[in-house]
Amino acid sequence: MTHRFLAVAAGIAAALLTPAVPAAAVDPAVCHVGYQTNGDSSSFTAKITITNTGPATLYGWTLKFSLPAGQTFRLGFAADFKVDGQDVTGYSLKYNSEVNRGASVPVGFYAAGDAKGPRPAEFRINGYLCTTG
Repeated sequence: MTHRFLAVAAGIAAALLTPAVPAAAVDPAVCHVGYQTNGDSSSFTAKITITNTGPATLYGWTLKFSLPAGQTFRLGFAADFKVDGQDVTGYSLKYNSEVNRGASVPVGFYAAGDAKGPRPAEFRINGYLCTTG
């Protein structure tokens, strides 16, 4: 065997045995959430507008957020809401589960607490952190 053949074979073997380095995990902004409240110091209605800013249509979505201390979820609308303490999860319904790129879907809830109190710190859709504002 020639030295050149051995060098090429060693290079191929090294390439095949070296694990690929995964690309850095990217959490692209695939959603934007608008949050508006209306009410008084004892109760309020919150309107949440979910906008798909991602590259593809959403087929089913799950919204997650946590209410600040002093606010209590009472009743939700336009999603199937589940509440565990301050943690709120909303699941899309059949009629609003498909959200095209650039489209929005409104959901909301009624809560006890001050309408001018703090907002949830973050909103996630299907695990992705959404932009807010």
